[in-house]
Amino acid sequence: MFTKRRKIMQKTTLLVLILSFFLSGCLPPDKPNGPKLGLQPEPVGKHALLIGIDNYRNVPPLSGAINDVKLTKGLLRERFGFQPDDFIILLDEQATHTGIENAFKALIKRVKRGDFVYIHYSGHGSQTADLNGDEMDQQDETWVSYGTRSGKSQDKDNYDVLDDEINAWLTAIYAKTNKVIFVSDSCHSATVARGRAPVSRGLKRDDRPHPLGKKAYSQKYYGIHVGAVRDEELAAETTGDDDKTFYGLFTWYWIKALQQAQKGETWHDVFKRAYTPVVARRGQVQNPQIEGESLRQVFGGHFAPLAKTVLVGNVEGESVEIKAGHVAGVTEGSVYRLSQPQHANPKSLPSLTITEVKPFRSFGKASKAGAFKSGDFVVEESHAYHFNPFKVYLSADFPNDKDRPLLQAIRAAFQANPDGTLPLPGYRLTNDPYQAELHLYLLRPKRQNGQPIRASADDALPKSFVNQAPELWVLTNGQRLLHKNLQIRFDNRRRGLKLLRDNLNKLARVREIKALQSRGGGPLPVTVQVTVYSPINSCPPGAACVMLSSNLGLHRKMGAYPLLEIEKHSLSKGDILSFSLHNESNRNYYVYLINIGADGAIYALFPDPQERMEYARVKAREKRDLAEEVLLKVEAGEETLKVIASRRPIDVSLLEQQKYRERGSDLNPLERILTNAVHGERGASRVSKSEWVTGQVTFVVK
Repeated sequence: MFTKRRKIMQKTTLLVLILSFFLSGCLPPDKPNGPKLGLQPEPVGKHALLIGIDNYRNVPPLSGAINDVKLTKGLLRERFGFQPDDFIILLDEQATHTGIENAFKALIKRVKRGDFVYIHYSGHGSQTADLNGDEMDQQDETWVSYGTRSGKSQDKDNYDVLDDEINAWLTAIYAKTNKVIFVSDSCHSATVARGRAPVSRGLKRDDRPHPLGKKAYSQKYYGIHVGAVRDEELAAETTGDDDKTFYGLFTWYWIKALQQAQKGETWHDVFKRAYTPVVARRGQVQNPQIEGESLRQVFGGHFAPLAKTVLVGNVEGESVEIKAGHVAGVTEGSVYRLSQPQHANPKSLPSLTITEVKPFRSFGKASKAGAFKSGDFVVEESHAYHFNPFKVYLSADFPNDKDRPLLQAIRAAFQANPDGTLPLPGYRLTNDPYQAELHLYLLRPKRQNGQPIRASADDALPKSFVNQAPELWVLTNGQRLLHKNLQIRFDNRRRGLKLLRDNLNKLARVREIKALQSRGGGPLPVTVQVTVYSPINSCPPGAACVMLSSNLGLHRKMGAYPLLEIEKHSLSKGDILSFSLHNESNRNYYVYLINIGADGAIYALFPDPQERMEYARVKAREKRDLAEEVLLKVEAGEETLKVIASRRPIDVSLLEQQKYRERGSDLNPLERILTNAVHGERGASRVSKSEWVTGQVTFVVK
């Protein structure tokens, strides 16, 4: 079978593997070079400088920067043994230009040879003119310090912190240690502390000559630099799992990824674990970056292993506190059972159901009062997966005039039907634009030569003209068009509303199934190999060439490559992929390959949905070549493959972009999770933790 439909799937006990690859647009971070570094000498001391600014004096505020600092501090203390005296923390008005400079000087004075240093900044980023000629783009990237841009004063506290200054402070630290992690969750974090590539997001450029701009600074580059975005991208904020508390989107997933670090993992391993959910959540409008010696082991390998059991804290009647929270992946509705490894019947031991989750602790209701005591250990038995609706903000250029009736009709499209069902279950309108993950903007653009007219070339949105037909644009929270096809015309209201519902429901399905990940488990028991066929006119000497059937022509054969390593190989539009499976375990698994295309279509590559369910079973130690069954021709845009390996069969059509099919009690727990993800149902589904494991990787097709 040859198909242009694209797909990926996971494995179950359940294993989920996500791969995204691109033919155009932003690229994911470069692969690190060099060998993985082994266990490093244990550092003499640990130091952390954490800076967070929400409430600026003269520029728009943020909501999650201070929470980023609290989250980071909590993780460094709880997971990696930092002590209270190891921290220097600046919040809001403490983080003036002078305050930041003095904090770095204090840090430099503290650090001794071989110590470990962790630096984190959350706040606004910007640009100013490069006056000393060290930037290729003639722009200095900046941290927007508290009190900057307050008037005409030439005092440095009225100006941003230059990346040149940050470089100089880091150079003084590098003279004592190369064990430095530098994390910046700000608009220009991809280039701050480096100054290489152009960026255009953040506060408007400060055109005043910077009083320190002509100074020459020392520049040395060591350690590891992690940024929330790359060039010309927006660093988003989000709410945590409680749907109330704001954090930087990247910081939230970075801290969760670091919490899950195992001995022997590298900083690049942690970064990849954070990168995937950020891109899944934001699409290709926010691509985190990592540079430097990222193959160093996390904290040199000197930290306690991640415990599978969780400590019980305070107990009051049926209310039980456990010492793990959002950061560790705890969710409301999950069930934990008392851990007694030698017990003859573990299922008979008391359990608790989580009712409230905080960043580093959670609370649950015990199956019976007195069943737990402080100091007990519990282990997660089943995990509740939650699919929360996306928050949407609706606005218009003419909200109180010509567009008022249309705005009312669009708002009504989000309301419940008379029978209580929701036409857009994956979304919820909000009146707060800062909480929104998507913006729907009603405008009336006019086009010249096919392009909408903008009042200024720098404007994110085109100018509206009252005599033009209305269009509803689906935007990111940074006011960027999410996809070129999401400019929905409303010259016919009924057709426009139907198109809006169809497109948003498709978007919700795609984004949730990309973000769907299992917890726990281990490595995928079934490996997937990929063979690449590139079209050629003639066969080069020594090359492996084949003539593919179905009039596909002559192709050069390359591979096979492990699916997880396909990101290392360059793929081009028109290349064809074939797959093979190898069950390396001693148990049978049902294996599924699912593809999500750039247009939002979701299809099963293997097995064909028309096949009987047992066809997906790959027996223990079995190898299966799928080349005669499915070939995947890669197209332009983002491609996502999911691999699922399951201990029991699932209805693979649940993962396809089809109308919801009511199965009732015939759906097993895993199928209910997949149905929720694909068909936008809300709430939680619970599945035994032993039933699935996740892994993710991103690669690029040029």
